[in-house]
Amino acid sequence: MVKKNTTNKKKDLTFLLIAIISIVLLNYIGSFVFERFDLTSEKRYTLSETSKQLAEDLDDIVFIKVYLEGEFPAGFKRLRDETQEMLDEFRAYSSSNIQYEFINPSKSPDKKIRDEIYKQLYKQGLRPTDLQAKNEDGFTNKIIWPGAIFTYKGKELPVQLLKSQIGAGAENMLNSSIESLEYEVANAIYNLTTIDKPKVAFIEGHGELNDLETASLSESLAEFYTVDRVELKENLTSLTERIMVDSTKAYTVKTKYDAIIIAKPQQRFSEKDKFIIDQYIMYGGRVVWLVDPVFASMDSLQNADVTMAIPQDLNLDDQLFTYGVRLNANLVQDIQSVPIPIVTGVVGNQPKTEMFPWFFFPLLTPANSHPIVNNLNALKSEFVSTIDTINKKGIRKIGLLKTSAYTKVNSAPTRISLGMVRFEPDQSQFNKGHQVVAVLLEGKFESVYKNRLAPQIKQANEINFKEESAANKMIVIADGDIAKNYVNKRSGEYLALGFDRFTRQEFGNRDFMVNVVDYLCNDSGLMTVRAKKLTIRLLDKTKLKSEKLYWQVINTALPIGLILLFGILHYFDRKKKYTK
Repeated sequence: MVKKNTTNKKKDLTFLLIAIISIVLLNYIGSFVFERFDLTSEKRYTLSETSKQLAEDLDDIVFIKVYLEGEFPAGFKRLRDETQEMLDEFRAYSSSNIQYEFINPSKSPDKKIRDEIYKQLYKQGLRPTDLQAKNEDGFTNKIIWPGAIFTYKGKELPVQLLKSQIGAGAENMLNSSIESLEYEVANAIYNLTTIDKPKVAFIEGHGELNDLETASLSESLAEFYTVDRVELKENLTSLTERIMVDSTKAYTVKTKYDAIIIAKPQQRFSEKDKFIIDQYIMYGGRVVWLVDPVFASMDSLQNADVTMAIPQDLNLDDQLFTYGVRLNANLVQDIQSVPIPIVTGVVGNQPKTEMFPWFFFPLLTPANSHPIVNNLNALKSEFVSTIDTINKKGIRKIGLLKTSAYTKVNSAPTRISLGMVRFEPDQSQFNKGHQVVAVLLEGKFESVYKNRLAPQIKQANEINFKEESAANKMIVIADGDIAKNYVNKRSGEYLALGFDRFTRQEFGNRDFMVNVVDYLCNDSGLMTVRAKKLTIRLLDKTKLKSEKLYWQVINTALPIGLILLFGILHYFDRKKKYTK
């Protein structure tokens, strides 16, 4: 018996020694080999290669202050936990160059101190969310700041972690925010660490939106790009420059800007200006076309109840057709639209106004889950037209924005009257379904001037005419007002892009336009991270209510019963072993 016990002790010691050696060996190997395992079905904790590379390339600390600490409902706690886990993933690949801290901005019991902190956070670029929370006395309003401030080498960048979406439920909104976490973190790191900012230019000279009307977009882009305004003036070197490559006086052409924005032109383009834009595209330049094929203005309705919407001849139809799209001379009406104030009478000496849906201002939503529009809030538009795509070999067309299913299309010229709002819409007329109003084009574009130039011009060394581009991309939007912020004509002050002064709602125009420029200018693959989808695994509330007692028993009695069963079996096993 003693001999048997000694043998058992030797075996136990041998197993213990092997276990210790294995642990030490695994730790030693782990110091040289790095690997993380993600067992979730959608790989929610697996970073993309682009994100990993951004983290690995950091040469200094990125410090992140996350303002998601405090007493929150379960949904916000989930957003907080997912944010921490995502930051941990980035930190694991960054050699500890990513550090973070969670802060409760409402921690101080002194209201004056809290208000001062709130003002500072707002000044830094974060936006609060007013949350209704339940307590012993009923409901109270609570301000939370679901955002973060990224700091790198003295530079700061605010990131809004909660993505608001008009009409979306709380669960869907939180899920969309969690889906966007990797992109938001990676994009912030990319923009903070990029030394040479890409260059973007607004085109002028054809009645485009002026600097005040695009001030909000310019400010948003200026965080990540060098923003300029350029008047073409039929100058061949306004968008491109010729560089001598050797002593034989051979030249190559280089674009001056990574992307240009043509925002709501209202005057005809000369053939020379079209040629300049065309060759800019042929040599790799990217373009955002925000073009109204029909002229209509709310200013015309200030002094009259009726105005006419008429087609605009901007001399761009052949150029856009060659690239793969046609802007239709029509106006869309949509039951899902932005309301405007209408004077309905007079009370005393004061006019009485009421808000009515204005069908000519459709709410635009993502046409798919493309990275440009994924998890995007609805956009406000004004007098928008439809777009048709043309079958062009080698050109891929992707719709980005669409109207609702309750759409009516009016061919121009058409009559616009404020009196329309006083009548209930005949839904049988709003039967055209979803209409695409913004399109992404990708591929090798053919020059609109191919086979149209005289040989002497075509072969001229100072022109360097190119018939086809390399792989390129552009975006065409049939509404220039998507990029326009409201301007107070008296004071010169302007509102943020996408903010509606009547409803006090902020639409997704700013995010959309920044995404558009990011997609065109950034070839790092970062935008593809936005397409990541997570599955919401919500409890079935009806089933939970009806089977509450059953699951309570399963979750409390079953574990205890299993432990008792294991103890009884272990007892009889030991009794059998030692009574021989």
